[in-house]
Amino acid sequence: MPRAVSHTFTHTPKSSFLEHLLSIAIFRSWRLLTFFGVWSTAVCLISHNVHDLALQPTLLTVLGTVLGFVVSFRTTISYDRYNEGRKLWSQIIFATRMFARMVWFHVPEDSTGFRPDDKESADERKVRTLVEKKAVINLLEAFATSTKHYLRGEHGIRYKDVHPFVSFLPSYYDLPASIPPREDEEEGTSRHADDANMDQGSRDNGAPLRRHSKRHSEAATSSFVPTTVSSRAHTLIDAQFVGDQAGSKEEDLLPAEMRPDLSVRARCFQFMEWLTGGKHACKPHTVCHADNRVHNVPLEISFYLSSYIAALENRNDWIRPRIDPPAMSQLHATLGELVDALTGLERILTTPVMYAYSTHLWLLTAIYCLLLPFQILSTLGWFTIPATVLATFMFFGFLLAGKELERYDKNDLDLEHYVHNIIHKELHAITSMPTPSPSAWAFDARNNSLFPGCPHGHGHGHGNEHWHEQRVAPEEWVSRGHERMRDALAEHVYKCGE
Repeated sequence: MPRAVSHTFTHTPKSSFLEHLLSIAIFRSWRLLTFFGVWSTAVCLISHNVHDLALQPTLLTVLGTVLGFVVSFRTTISYDRYNEGRKLWSQIIFATRMFARMVWFHVPEDSTGFRPDDKESADERKVRTLVEKKAVINLLEAFATSTKHYLRGEHGIRYKDVHPFVSFLPSYYDLPASIPPREDEEEGTSRHADDANMDQGSRDNGAPLRRHSKRHSEAATSSFVPTTVSSRAHTLIDAQFVGDQAGSKEEDLLPAEMRPDLSVRARCFQFMEWLTGGKHACKPHTVCHADNRVHNVPLEISFYLSSYIAALENRNDWIRPRIDPPAMSQLHATLGELVDALTGLERILTTPVMYAYSTHLWLLTAIYCLLLPFQILSTLGWFTIPATVLATFMFFGFLLAGKELERYDKNDLDLEHYVHNIIHKELHAITSMPTPSPSAWAFDARNNSLFPGCPHGHGHGHGNEHWHEQRVAPEEWVSRGHERMRDALAEHVYKCGE
């Protein structure tokens, strides 16, 4: 049992007040607010000094009602996608727990399939089974962490929370990624040709699953790949070489979490780049790095998990005791849930809201905000300016919030928490102890409260105090016999009552 209370499910991301303030919609829509503020000011000045531009507020009510419903519908769609993503991550956590439990508890200590002609000792076979189990459970964690990076468009395995678990696996499958890498749009086209050449070269040389990642941008805190070494030299790692190499050292790996730099300093640099028209300026909510090679790593890991199940099925005739068919079926089912969750997450990210609908909604909102000053001018006068800015912030804020919910961002699902605070800790906890035996914990001398006291307010007469204080060790019940145990069970029900 855990010795300390863990606050896993009361987790809140550690962010400063300034980071929370910068993440609200007003800082995403300041250009729009500025434009419509200037527009409403111009309308007021012209109406006050040149010609009255006030219009009847008939369209204000009609368009406002329709626009409110449409914007609400758009936000609801985005939240449904967000909520479905959370459910799919819960499914990954559930399937990971189930798969790890079945492997650790229901696969026998010796699952190597001993044959009479085998020369290994029983202890060696048990150690091989433990190594195999631990490697498989590590792949479960690698599946979750690689899914996290994959959904962010950070392809490859060159990350500290992925590489140690899968660097030894040969890449037998050429699986295209459904989610494009996160990179500058202007650079994306020119890099595809290089990616294809690198992939082909790796397959021709039998390169393992480990992949080279592009050097982290200057916005990061450190660089990971020396500029003097070519990326191709890092990619073409010999499949028969298992030692450390410059491309596989821990200090060369990218960090487990690479969120966009949202600090005030980074935003100032980004703003200056935007003003000067910098070609390689990063968008405020874009990670300016990506793996050169695009592969579906989590799906590839699922194939290795499936190969483990297939190996158990092939050895089952030689395993003693044999693995029950329900246990094998459960392994297949949980692996299917992992792949199903991955496919669902891909579907969410690769199925945006229809372009025609989204464009029409933005256009309708812009027209409404452009006409708004003319319709409220006669009523509000100079207060038309702040009223227009407020309406712009309200409508466009919902649109931007809905757009933000569609993909990973600072305000979205805390994937680091799911992967590192839940899955990682639970998998390490389950493998830290051998499979507990009921003969050890059920018959422990401290298990002397088989008949706990009745809840407050229940029980018949004064006998309840007797049952509350009665503590009998399990071995004492064994010595008393079966009938005495049955009588005690019946008497306890009567004493506590309902």
